[in-house]
Amino acid sequence: MPRKIGNLTLYSVDDLHELLGISKLTLRSYLREGKLRGRKLGVSWYVTEEAIREYFEEPQPEPTSASAA
Repeated sequence: MPRKIGNLTLYSVDDLHELLGISKLTLRSYLREGKLRGRKLGVSWYVTEEAIREYFEEPQPEPTSASAA
């Protein structure tokens, strides 16, 4: 369950795993690599709604075709 601090809603890796169906290992990797913005408090990562929106609005790189000449 997300944590509310005033107007701020924080999602843990467990919350995102349940909501998005992405593995916890993948989510932690995205956080470490900076693909998904978050903060580590103690041993747990937390992500804001804004950071989730930014991740999904970010343009994804187009796959390159090896056969294109």
